[in-house]
Amino acid sequence: MKKKRNITGSIQIKNGKWWVVVNLYDENGKRKPKWIDTKLPEKGNKRRAEKLLADYLADYNKMNIPYSKLTVADYFSQWLQDIQSEVKANTYRSYYGNMTNHVIPYFKQNKIQLQELTPFDLEEYYKSKLQANSKIKSGEALSATTIKHHHQNISKALSDAVRKGLLMANPAASAKTPKAEKFKGEFLNQKQLTELLTLFKGSVIELPVFLCSIYGLRRSEVLGLKWHNIDFENKSITIAETLQQGTGGNYTDTPKTESSYRTLPMTNEVYNSLIKTKSLQDERKQLMGSYYVQNDYVCTWQNGNVISPNYLTRTFKNVISKSNLPQIRLHDLRHSAASNLLDMGFSVVQVADWLGHSSSATTLNFYAHAEKRSKMDIANALEAEFQKQSVR
Repeated sequence: MKKKRNITGSIQIKNGKWWVVVNLYDENGKRKPKWIDTKLPEKGNKRRAEKLLADYLADYNKMNIPYSKLTVADYFSQWLQDIQSEVKANTYRSYYGNMTNHVIPYFKQNKIQLQELTPFDLEEYYKSKLQANSKIKSGEALSATTIKHHHQNISKALSDAVRKGLLMANPAASAKTPKAEKFKGEFLNQKQLTELLTLFKGSVIELPVFLCSIYGLRRSEVLGLKWHNIDFENKSITIAETLQQGTGGNYTDTPKTESSYRTLPMTNEVYNSLIKTKSLQDERKQLMGSYYVQNDYVCTWQNGNVISPNYLTRTFKNVISKSNLPQIRLHDLRHSAASNLLDMGFSVVQVADWLGHSSSATTLNFYAHAEKRSKMDIANALEAEFQKQSVR
């Protein structure tokens, strides 16, 4: 068996900038140097250029097959390993699931080489996922929205391939994805929310479902809530941490955006519910002693262990599926809170602040269809003006 050639390289100056030159070879052993623009000005950047060269060489020498023979599937597998330490655990979990369950198996079967990958190849993949038997568990087709997420993952991986000099251009930049319908959040009205909450009485997820229905919290926000962020004296809740689920288990992270950091006032019902929960947790600590899991989380199992995000979502779906209520998802409680607040006459700006949206445009994009009262006010005002003009 022919021994794999060790990849070498150098740094060069061209047009006043540092370039990394990697000595690659085709299947015939002919040298094909790759020039990679570091974007670094010549002056004072030699060490940084040398560091970039070392990084590139390390990436190329990881490959256990010749550069020219690298397949799309092999590259994606290597890319997953490379980025694991660079992204958040929940982001990696999404990349890993999409790549290992869908993208890599498809391209492994089709045996397309990375350097031969075209936008058409990617479009064929997207079309294949619109067919039945694409979902692993249900055997259904993937939605256009899910396929767009796959496209984003693929585009990121191929963009990194361009940066490393493995590709001259990113094929995903020209590939067309299936058209997805504009998202419309389902929601429950106030009467339906009251009925919903009775379904969870006595359940371990009663509290998180209740808080989500009031504040429109994301599941990571409600499960990441800790007692030190509960101010009983001033009756306020601060959203400052989230509970995420990665490939290695649950972990605490920062909120999604800067605007997601927010302090919300407690209603009397929320205050009483949290006081009761705190009292129950203190009693269990005394009764269970060392068997109780010591932490600061608000939403927990009876032994103090934190509730997993996937368990919350799955249990919510199981319970509501047995009711006559609209079959909403857990995240639709966020849409319900927003829609009901808009119907009560609160402005988009106020609702955006309540939900922790980065801008009111986000709120308007998702929930403008539910802003019934303000639309009725406009219609009534126009009708009144019409009647006034008719009298004249």
